[in-house]
Amino acid sequence: MAAVGLLMFGNSVLDEITSSILVTEGYPRAISVAIVAFIAIIPITKIPLNTRPIISSADKLLGLDARHVASPPGLAGMAGYSRGLLRAVIRITITIIILIIAVFVPSFDTVMSLMGSVLCFSICIILPLAFYLKIFREEIGWKEKVLDWTLIVVAAVLGVVGTVWVCLPAGMTGAR
Repeated sequence: MAAVGLLMFGNSVLDEITSSILVTEGYPRAISVAIVAFIAIIPITKIPLNTRPIISSADKLLGLDARHVASPPGLAGMAGYSRGLLRAVIRITITIIILIIAVFVPSFDTVMSLMGSVLCFSICIILPLAFYLKIFREEIGWKEKVLDWTLIVVAAVLGVVGTVWVCLPAGMTGAR
């Protein structure tokens, strides 16, 4: 998208190409309305996807997941309608809590970037490789061990760099 924005608007392109389209004369009004509508739809579709793991965990903890037996005694004999209503209330509540945090917590994007940097490298790369090395240490060859350790070190370095980069003041990183 950056290349398209540069080709369309030159050096005067704004941070988001959609902003450049909205402030530029000559584009049909329908395109501006469609862009604003599509930008508004994106969070509406992303929030349920992002909250799915939290909601699934809450359903399991409260015994509302259909695949699990209700552990709280009060939920064991609950009717399907009541159980569905409670699940809807939980989903709406969790979504509202996340929206409130996003709106009222200053620098929420920094917190999310920090969590992404630290957690993604740890959960997706470092820990699986470390567990693999621990479980299969007798069965894998030295080349595979070297590759795994190299990947662990590279992921750790990238996680530290990402964490430090997020914590630096915006002026030092070139961000506005």
